[in-house]
Amino acid sequence: MKKYKNSNDKNNIITIDGPAGSGKSTIAKILARDLGLKYIDTGAMYRAITLLAMENNIDYKDEESILRLAKKAKLEIDCSAGDENKYTTVKLDGRDVTDKIRSKEVGSAVSIVSKLSGIRKYLVKLQRKLSSDGRGAVLEGRDTGSIVCPNAVLKIFLTASLKERVKRRKLQIAGNGQLTKQKLISDEIKSRDKIDSSRKDSPLIIPENGIVIDTSNMTIKEVTSKIKDIYKERINDKDKAR
Repeated sequence: MKKYKNSNDKNNIITIDGPAGSGKSTIAKILARDLGLKYIDTGAMYRAITLLAMENNIDYKDEESILRLAKKAKLEIDCSAGDENKYTTVKLDGRDVTDKIRSKEVGSAVSIVSKLSGIRKYLVKLQRKLSSDGRGAVLEGRDTGSIVCPNAVLKIFLTASLKERVKRRKLQIAGNGQLTKQKLISDEIKSRDKIDSSRKDSPLIIPENGIVIDTSNMTIKEVTSKIKDIYKERINDKDKAR
């Protein structure tokens, strides 16, 4: 596939935000691969810290203890859009926890840990560092356009109906070899939506100048094509202005 000319601007970043099941991961990975940009999964970082708290039997609301542990731990995030099977490899103190952070247990607790202000501020600093090397990146998460990279060249907010998001989540879980009842998935998504949108620090919102795309009745190709077209226009406009 033809790769668009990338601006060398340090803000040559696409942010993809949205609720669970809106298609963020799938779309962000394809965009990073096709546009030749770095892929950064911010959610994986919150999951890693949640796993850290879980393995050390720390209460998920104990911000001070979790933050202390997080700062001592060596968190490594290797995101490569070149390998479709290994977009993100996560290591804690040299131990590969890529599969563990995707467990149902971590998924059920991550919204509790991620709402802690100290944890968010700590990880936002790491996320900004990862995306500031000038090579361009696609960031996926819930506050990448509003908080992490507010000056991104393109800020996308993906959404979809609850029914569609539950369907996608069920397929994802099945693909990981796990089985969960549809009602449980629906309840989990509703709970995460409530926590993410109501938290005091960097809640899930449509970022300023963000473009909302409802993916409920769109194919993956349609969504990625639409975003690529907008990105191409933005990059061309920035390059002409130089």
